[in-house]
Amino acid sequence: MKNLLRNLWLSPFAVLLVSTFACTKPSFAPIASAGGDAGGGGGAGGSGPAPDASVTCPEPNLPCSGMITTDICDPVCQTGGCNWCSQKCTYAFDNATAQAQPACAANGAKTFPQACAVVSLGSASQYDDCAPGSICLAPTIGDNFTYCFSLCRGKADCLYQVACGQRKLSAVGGLVSVCDPPYDQCGADGTCCDPFGGTAGTVCATNRVCLLVSPDPVSGHSRTVCEFGYGDGRNGTTCASSRDCRIKNTCVGNQCRQVCNNANPCPGGGNCTTPVGSEYGYCPN
Repeated sequence: MKNLLRNLWLSPFAVLLVSTFACTKPSFAPIASAGGDAGGGGGAGGSGPAPDASVTCPEPNLPCSGMITTDICDPVCQTGGCNWCSQKCTYAFDNATAQAQPACAANGAKTFPQACAVVSLGSASQYDDCAPGSICLAPTIGDNFTYCFSLCRGKADCLYQVACGQRKLSAVGGLVSVCDPPYDQCGADGTCCDPFGGTAGTVCATNRVCLLVSPDPVSGHSRTVCEFGYGDGRNGTTCASSRDCRIKNTCVGNQCRQVCNNANPCPGGGNCTTPVGSEYGYCPN
């Protein structure tokens, strides 16, 4: 797919969590090397050799929108009190609040759309091997595959006008905001997939589903995304993104609506008069 997320251009990025945390703001002891194993001292909570006090590493300070957090560190901006020679700022699950909290953790190198590994999933010591600015998530809870997603605070932190939306940190809870997978433009010069499940244009990979998303803000063409899963939202159901809706539906104005075009009219022969870009629309009722 031709549009990649900011992870592919702004490497290294941030990642998923790890930390042994005290109270609500977890932190990690300095870690000399990235990675480690689930049972040793090289991962979350492992002390490792003390860093050379004569060596200083500046914070990555990635481009980011909004206010920098006052927590121990900022996972989107990559600023704060981590040991930047060997650590990144990510998120860890805080058992006290059942929320994701910023934490310093061992650094990684993987970025979207690379598969990644999480150690101690859903615990206070969870960590992964994604780069600063990215985090390792199962796109849908129960998914056996995990990928590095780009962390964001808003749409401005994502490349090519893809949405910044919330996904679960793990099955036990906690939400983090990450950029959507890349969108593809429709039209004669586009490569979008078919939201009706056909084989026109790009064919999504196995275990991915084609969903209609917001149109291109410049060209006005419709856009689609090969998402990792979809929900059960029916026409009129409240939604936050298209992946909350059933297949062949999209999220418009926080409501799931059935997708349509000239070849796929609305139920009962209704006209497809409400566009979502040039190529597709949705049924108003």
